[in-house]
Amino acid sequence: MNEEHPIEPRPDAQFERIGDSLYRRGGVIYARVRVNGKRTYRSTNTNNPTEARQWLRKWKTERFLLQSGIEPQGVVLHRARVTLAQLIDDYLVAGCPTKTMGQKSPATIAREKQFLGICRAYFGTMPAAAVTVGDCDKYRDWRQSGGYVSAETGKRTVNRTRKWSRLRTIDMELQVLSNVFRLAVRRAVLKVNPLSGRGHYSAASQVRHCREVAPTPDGLHKIEYWLRGRGEDEVADLACFLAYSGLRIGEAQRLDWECVDWAEKLLHVKREKRGIMPWVPMTADLAALLQQMKARACSHLLFPSPFDPNTPRERTAFGNRLRKACKAVGIGHVTAHGLRSYFVTQCRQSGLTDSEVAMLIGDKTGPAIIASTYGDLRPDHLLAQARRIRFKASGNNGAESSPGCSPDSMPTLSKTDVTSTSLPKTHAVSERAAA
Repeated sequence: MNEEHPIEPRPDAQFERIGDSLYRRGGVIYARVRVNGKRTYRSTNTNNPTEARQWLRKWKTERFLLQSGIEPQGVVLHRARVTLAQLIDDYLVAGCPTKTMGQKSPATIAREKQFLGICRAYFGTMPAAAVTVGDCDKYRDWRQSGGYVSAETGKRTVNRTRKWSRLRTIDMELQVLSNVFRLAVRRAVLKVNPLSGRGHYSAASQVRHCREVAPTPDGLHKIEYWLRGRGEDEVADLACFLAYSGLRIGEAQRLDWECVDWAEKLLHVKREKRGIMPWVPMTADLAALLQQMKARACSHLLFPSPFDPNTPRERTAFGNRLRKACKAVGIGHVTAHGLRSYFVTQCRQSGLTDSEVAMLIGDKTGPAIIASTYGDLRPDHLLAQARRIRFKASGNNGAESSPGCSPDSMPTLSKTDVTSTSLPKTHAVSERAAA
């Protein structure tokens, strides 16, 4: 059996030349070849000169074909037989790496595994090299028609949410599949990524941002009053805490009382999504809320589960109670991430810049995401700001006066002054033009 990888000889190894580019050592013939631009020895695993020359001729032929842009027949046949299920397995074994072969977060890996399970059900038996962009359209129709059968429940899954949400989920699934193809291209299993340049089914204008599910100050007060009136103080505390701190619900869930620094008026937090600024300033409203929570505390966690004080409260249960409260008080839908947008909007309307707000919420993207995604300006605030605009100048006594650019207030120049001030400019222009 021939060894395909080059073998570097030991520094003290003695090679006996037996022919053109052929050497014998220890009863084995080696070929002197060039691999990736570097001369090295390659074992033929034989002591027969005839067989060794055949291996040398084969390697030289493959090198010539690659230099000419022609792949060897064995590589082409292997590529045509590789299925997408095999590529998915290789991607999972590699740990779902990034473009730079880095490591992703555990939450991202878990989500990609879920998406790849759906993609495997449709693309699994297809040859990877035969996949085209047109297959993405068929996959979209298959997903929207409920073609996927869940392995856990054995039932067909049909996404019953909004159309833009369905299409966005399909785009994310195909993006993970494109990551699989990219790794295969990197390892020379495929020549090109068949999904490279694929268009998206969901438009950016159709995506619902968190500012669209954020409450107003009056709406937040109604939610808190309704929850506390039903004895759900813990749920009301979490809603107000998210609105006053700007934290993600995942960041707030695992907080305990040791994270509260009463002396420095800070909250020490561990950011998600590789966020920055591992602390939150304790405003007056947030400090008052924490003092009320401390008086009712029965666990080391700020928001423990009602069933186990050592376990954080589930975000699904909180979302259900928040949705129930919005429906009861007659306001629009509010989510946990919408409460983060509420914090951003209040900061902007208080005069903070987008850069300062981005630092407060720990988002490393910077001010751009504040203006495009999180931030909002409510109509009442915008109207109050617009009423401050003045288009006429006012006198010393506060009365309106004519603008300073009126003809009567313009300074007058004599003819001599006009000529003297304009001639140098004219000569300068003429000299530059002549040059």
